[in-house]
Amino acid sequence: MTSLQSRLALWLGLSLLLVFGAFGLLMSQFPRYLAEGTMVTRLSHDGEGLLARLLVVEGQPIALHPGPLAPIYQTPFSGHYFRIESGGAVLRSPSLWDEDLHLRPLPPGQTHDVQHIRGPDGQPLLAWVQRVRFGGREVTVAVAEDVSHIEQDIRRFRTQILLGMGVTLGVLLLLQAALVRHSLRPVQAATRELRAVEQGRARAIRTRVPSEVAPLVTEINRLLGAMQRRIERSRNATGNLAHAIKTPLSVLGQLRDRPGLRDQPALRAELDQAIGSIRTAIERELKRARLAGPVAPGQQVDLARELADLVDVMRKVHGGRDIDVDLHLPRRARVCADREDLLELMGNLLDNAFKWARRRIRVDARLDGGLTLVVADDGPGIAAGALAAVTTRGTRLDENQPGHGLGLAIVNDIVAQYEGSIDFGRDPALGGLRVELHLPLACSE
Repeated sequence: MTSLQSRLALWLGLSLLLVFGAFGLLMSQFPRYLAEGTMVTRLSHDGEGLLARLLVVEGQPIALHPGPLAPIYQTPFSGHYFRIESGGAVLRSPSLWDEDLHLRPLPPGQTHDVQHIRGPDGQPLLAWVQRVRFGGREVTVAVAEDVSHIEQDIRRFRTQILLGMGVTLGVLLLLQAALVRHSLRPVQAATRELRAVEQGRARAIRTRVPSEVAPLVTEINRLLGAMQRRIERSRNATGNLAHAIKTPLSVLGQLRDRPGLRDQPALRAELDQAIGSIRTAIERELKRARLAGPVAPGQQVDLARELADLVDVMRKVHGGRDIDVDLHLPRRARVCADREDLLELMGNLLDNAFKWARRRIRVDARLDGGLTLVVADDGPGIAAGALAAVTTRGTRLDENQPGHGLGLAIVNDIVAQYEGSIDFGRDPALGGLRVELHLPLACSE
């Protein structure tokens, strides 16, 4: 996924390249336009001077009034040339020696033109060509000048301007990147606070962000608050419902003890079974209602401390049993989950292990892109024929394996809530039940 900073840098960089490219193209043509404009003005003036010296006599070829020409027109191949033509007669500057200027004829109706031609020794020339009526005759005057030195100056200028533009563009790109990073700092700060919310170190995003992003942050905070309130309402409603049902259950329990039912053991047994089922369902749903799941703002849970505390609690609950508990945990065993969910999960696993263990319980935990937790005991375990039913997706453990009932059912619910996986089997070392589960609870850094 492309970051906003990269997209801004890319498009701003492309914009700068486009602007500088257009500017560079314009600047590369501007010196030629300026230099050739000056040369054309000078050549047109020289052409006017030649016309002023032109001598036209009826019945005679054209000629120039006597007088010295400018030295540049007398030096052979000097780079300055003229050519005058009228009625088939041609006057050429001495600088042409025995060469001629190969001009394009002017179209009918056109009186002047600027032409790029090749002169003696392949010299690049800029020629001003003019057609006038002079002394009753049509006269074409062409004055040309070598532009090779101008080409060299233009190439030198282009090199310098491109070098300067490259340096300027590089500085602007660096400055632009710094400005983009500086402008996105509030967004990055909001991202860090959102990660803190995920890890349970904050309840909302408090960073002041630009107005364009503020509505998004406001909606995130509103959604976080709404989810937390929804969880609390769900827990309270389930608890209220359970307490409301307990009163009728107590009445039913009293009814079964009435003298009229003492002589009907079958009916009493049926009532006992119904009341027990309702109590089990209430207990199960109360525990499920306490599950927050990954939708709530998370919190960091110290796995080592919580497990140690749970082991102490289990020793007291199952007092009188001498059971060794081996805890194998990583040094920094912190996971991101709702603390109540994790306590419910580990508490049920340890409670089940304490119920069935003879002498030993082993708890292994590792963080490898999530939490992998293994709880094994040296008890009787689950029969091989029942393992398939226990691990079948959608099967309730409390309906298929007596003695490993509601606690493991709640474990299964929590694992499903966090989109994890769970596996039941026989531990090869201890010989009892082995429960291995994986939950995607890794904390973002």
